[in-house]
Amino acid sequence: MNATFADAYARSYDEFYAGKDYERECDYVQEALRRHGGPASGRILDMGCGTGGHAIILAKRGCEVVGVDRSAAMLEIARRKAEGARLRIGWQNADVRTVRAPGTFDAVLFMFAVIGYLVEDTDVRSALRTAREHLRPGGILIFDTWYGPAVLTMRPLDRSRVVEAAPATTIRLSQPTLRADRNVVDVRMRVWHLVGDRVEGRSDETHAVRYFFLPELATHLASAGFEVASFNAFPQLDRGPDESTWNLGCVAVAR
Repeated sequence: MNATFADAYARSYDEFYAGKDYERECDYVQEALRRHGGPASGRILDMGCGTGGHAIILAKRGCEVVGVDRSAAMLEIARRKAEGARLRIGWQNADVRTVRAPGTFDAVLFMFAVIGYLVEDTDVRSALRTAREHLRPGGILIFDTWYGPAVLTMRPLDRSRVVEAAPATTIRLSQPTLRADRNVVDVRMRVWHLVGDRVEGRSDETHAVRYFFLPELATHLASAGFEVASFNAFPQLDRGPDESTWNLGCVAVAR
């Protein structure tokens, strides 16, 4: 599994993803739960929760949420945000492959391509088995990940992002390298924090992100005790994936 999201990158995370539509993605989660027999405001385990983007919204909507992430820096930001919103959310600094959270859950989430950070089959299977162990029978697994046919058709591109928050400026340069022999994209992310003309901080991380194809996902899910309910063009539950679907959504039911 990747060693990523160090302190410097974690501090910039919410700035770079300020435009991400977490509300719509939480709509997707709750609609998937309603359609497949789970309470829309049940008990949810958010695996790889990051800075709490989904967990906080779901808690505001009445869900009981436990968030798990192995980045202490990301979790500290999530905790502060939840405290500021006066929300009670459980947080665990742990690995999604081996975490043990108390009790059972109505749903387990791996949002924002968390599954893709598990580049080895053994890691994928471990994480899915751990998810199954935390679900009640009939509980729901929901995740999104990069979809192989779209990645190979559209190809990953260099991207840059500049965030202005006077007097500071933060710059991120993302440079992907496709490793088609491994179904992985290595994304080098370099971040610079500037105040005026001075560089006050920087980070340089490479994130190995795996993309998946439907047959392998179905096999992994079945071996972990799940039945696929839906593969879809995330976050559209009613649209099937195709070569233009970079983000694949999956809903599966615990047997």
